[in-house]
Amino acid sequence: MMIRSTGENAYFAASNSVSGFLSYYAEIFNAARIKHVYAVKGGPGTGKSRFLRDVAEYAERLGWSGEYIYCSSDPLSLDAVILSRRDENCIALLDATAPHVYEPTCPGAREDMINLGAFWNAGLLSAQIQEIEQLNTEKSNAYRRSYRFLAGLGQMSRNRDMLVAPYIRREKIQRFAEKILQNVPRGREYFCRPALIHSIGMRGEVGFDTYFADARKLYIVEDCRGAAQYLMAELGNMAQELRQPIRVSHDPIEPEKIDGLFFASLGLAVAVCRDEECDYSRKKINMRRFVDTAAMKGVRSELNYTERMIRAMKNGAMDALEKVREIHFRLEEIYSSAMDFEAKENFTKRFCEETFGLQKE
Repeated sequence: MMIRSTGENAYFAASNSVSGFLSYYAEIFNAARIKHVYAVKGGPGTGKSRFLRDVAEYAERLGWSGEYIYCSSDPLSLDAVILSRRDENCIALLDATAPHVYEPTCPGAREDMINLGAFWNAGLLSAQIQEIEQLNTEKSNAYRRSYRFLAGLGQMSRNRDMLVAPYIRREKIQRFAEKILQNVPRGREYFCRPALIHSIGMRGEVGFDTYFADARKLYIVEDCRGAAQYLMAELGNMAQELRQPIRVSHDPIEPEKIDGLFFASLGLAVAVCRDEECDYSRKKINMRRFVDTAAMKGVRSELNYTERMIRAMKNGAMDALEKVREIHFRLEEIYSSAMDFEAKENFTKRFCEETFGLQKE
């Protein structure tokens, strides 16, 4: 897995999973937290990610803080930014195109639409409609293939978990979780906010170091036969009991499992990953000690076969997503060639000044 260090408060808000595309938009952009939403529309290559980046950087120069939400399929591209300043409610700008379609519930009052299609030459695109339609069909088919592989991975993973379950030392895991949080006081307000730090997409498996960088105390959990899920579930449940606010990173492929927790008021992070993927000071938890591997002789052959199938299904999904990447970038080339980016950049400047005010020279 490639770990990206952006220096930002960066995470994912969606994933390619065993059930297809899964979005956490509704939880992240809820009305209780977000004062106003700008939903950005436009085709691939029309500069949606660049628009989000330019707006966020403009706002940050005026003292706003930003959360950077990246595309789970292309982790170099932004899906959304959330901007806040002091005690003011947050402003969000997000890519509202498929597959993470966002439809306004209070248009004009809470949401505004921004159409970057206003800056393309429709005539140039119409002349290439057959290629666009063909590429869109091929892209959809490649996604379907990847989701079939991921669905198969999910079946094999459930089979692995069923085989291993009798050999998991649950009580020992529970006691260990209690030890990790033994000195944590009861908090005032519990919330559980999705903030995924891993994805599988067009660039393979990618992670962000956000939890690592923000943590004052960091635990890295090395999995063994899927046992890490039990420790992470215990810690998540205990956070709720202690009323400690957390950010939770759902496993991108199997979202019912947790692969990261960040205790906001404690500066404590726990993440499931290989030790070599972390360059930060940390304590290592090897889950092997919580699995009675010596007693697994009777299921070891089937278990090894199942885990080989899990790896094969993941490789099949990533091969299909690599095909998505090829098609997507060809679509971007077509749309980019039809864009008037100078007009779009002038619009971006006006939008920033009207929304956040003029910058001092």
